[in-house]
Amino acid sequence: MKDILRGIIVGLGKVIPGVSGSILAIGLGIYERCINSFFNITKDINNIIFLLKILIGILISIIFGSQLLYYFFNNYFSYIIFIFIGLILGSIKDIRVLSKKKYWYISFISFVLLYSFSKINFNIHISNNIFFLYFLSGFIESVSSIIPGVSGTALLMSIKMYDKVLYIFSHIYTFYNNLKVILPFSLGIVIGLIVSIKLVGIIIKKYKYQANNAILGITYSTIIIMIESVNINFKMIPIYILFLMLGYILIKKVNQFF
Repeated sequence: MKDILRGIIVGLGKVIPGVSGSILAIGLGIYERCINSFFNITKDINNIIFLLKILIGILISIIFGSQLLYYFFNNYFSYIIFIFIGLILGSIKDIRVLSKKKYWYISFISFVLLYSFSKINFNIHISNNIFFLYFLSGFIESVSSIIPGVSGTALLMSIKMYDKVLYIFSHIYTFYNNLKVILPFSLGIVIGLIVSIKLVGIIIKKYKYQANNAILGITYSTIIIMIESVNINFKMIPIYILFLMLGYILIKKVNQFF
């Protein structure tokens, strides 16, 4: 039961932009065990049982959390966006500590690449790109699950796929009708895990600071993209700042707790 509860907490980081599920896993003391269990999944039945419990918890959190967030996202979009921005801003300090100023150009390149990618008009010939878009979303989600400090949901927002993925999980009871997007999303997750666990592990070990500088650039780019998604009402700026501060304080408290 404890492992399921831990999975539920980690799952919160999978649906709330700015919150890193992997950071929560580290705080709960299960991150390394999850990685090792995945590597040795065929060697011990306990590894399978442990991963299943964590997965059950994550799914519970994602399904119920998605329904709640979907409601707020569609009815209080601007306020939710600024809470999310506050969450991200509150996490930046932890990333900056692990980066190096001499690799500023890596941050700049990653910033420009993500910002440019977000400007692609995905509505053009969308019917021909559905498989790719959901596959990419699943891939991003799984890779971000391995890299501590990266919020996959924030990245999904930057490519305008967060609301679409959120809709799927908040309407999971229509599973059969959504198979055409659930299957590529799931395939992206599986391939992302296989690729990222080994590749990301090597990159973080050999190029730790460069990797964190890239993450920093991606994070700053995500914030700009999220601000651009809001139709700013200048009369509401004090309220926006209030919600931003709420998100900032919230993530600081969460990080302190873990």
